[in-house]
Amino acid sequence: MTRSGLSSTLSRLNAEWEALQHTPAPEDPAARTCGEVLTAIRPNPDEELLALLERQGAGSQQAGRIVVQALLPKLVLMAVRDPDADLDDYLGALWITLATYPLARRPRRVAANLVLDTLKAVKGTRPRAVPMGEVVVPAGGAAAVLDPLAEASAVLDAGVRLGLIDDLTCWTLRTVYVAGRSSRAASEVLGVSPESVRWRCSKGVRALRAAADALADQVAA
Repeated sequence: MTRSGLSSTLSRLNAEWEALQHTPAPEDPAARTCGEVLTAIRPNPDEELLALLERQGAGSQQAGRIVVQALLPKLVLMAVRDPDADLDDYLGALWITLATYPLARRPRRVAANLVLDTLKAVKGTRPRAVPMGEVVVPAGGAAAVLDPLAEASAVLDAGVRLGLIDDLTCWTLRTVYVAGRSSRAASEVLGVSPESVRWRCSKGVRALRAAADALADQVAA
């Protein structure tokens, strides 16, 4: 990515964290600040990250933001080395990874798993345009339905019909996954901040994944 783009995104994130780090961490049993929780991740990463992911999954964007801050140096390094994606792309992919991380199945090496999953999402499953007329029904069951590279439009339409996501969330997900825009580019189209785009995507994907079987039936129908 360009140096100016990286610098702009980092400056925004640093300013955001400066305002956040001294605030109380969400639902923290030790009544720590966000900054204190971030400091505690290094000596005890799995326990702290799993707790934050649980809170993020329950709806706390602030908990997810602490995880993002913990992994930010890794994201910056990956973005600097990637000529085809910028830091916003990695941030957007990380928010989706946070929303769908299988806590019970992968309770160890959480930080490394999150980083690798994010890298795979950017490198291997980067959103691309899926022409509406070329959508086909997947043959791989519920897991295949949630592949962002296949049948994205069909999945989103089914999610709206089932009441899993509203029209605004559908529009946001469509702008990112079907049109292939980064969170920053999508924010300009939608008239909201990149953070709002990532948050809507995170909530929307979480809702869709929770009803994967029902979605598979809808798409197949």
